[in-house]
Amino acid sequence: MAKGISRFGKFAVLNWIMLWFVLINAMIVMLPAELVGPEAASWITRHNFFWYASMVTGVSYFVSHLIIILCSMCFESVATRSNATCMQTMIRCLDFTEKAVLREFVLQRRSVINLPVNEPAVKNLLRAGILTYAYGSPSSGDLSTMKALMISLDARPYITYKILGLSKSGMSEEQIGQILSERPKFIGKNLSRT
Repeated sequence: MAKGISRFGKFAVLNWIMLWFVLINAMIVMLPAELVGPEAASWITRHNFFWYASMVTGVSYFVSHLIIILCSMCFESVATRSNATCMQTMIRCLDFTEKAVLREFVLQRRSVINLPVNEPAVKNLLRAGILTYAYGSPSSGDLSTMKALMISLDARPYITYKILGLSKSGMSEEQIGQILSERPKFIGKNLSRT
């Protein structure tokens, strides 16, 4: 809705002109003949078609803006639901390495960690919108492979301990050892917040 309203706001000058145009036409059409005099009243009556057509044009201008705003709201809603469904499906179908990458955020207890963006698992998570650049997208001239990444706000509600293969209540030493041994080779203890 915000996009539709901002689009309507882009035409602020034209909107004010059209609003005055509609109001003046409405006043002319509804003005009693006694107030304007017989000559003006007959002139208005002779050109009634013009006044009504102008008023219909002005009103249809605002109705068309309302339709555009409502349609953009509907499309936004459908796109948001579609993105959420795609993200849920992607999170349910994470492979072993992608889960391990996401587990790193829990293991390191950080919301932002440096990851190599050239690794296939990290690329897939970035492409799916599950991971995002923490400090804005890098410039095209930035060739370094290590980037500060975080789990996107849209994906956070869907990433649970169960999906990551972790237990919230507590894990045995054996389970912790297994999870630590399953860490991808490109993730090391030297990965830190930038």
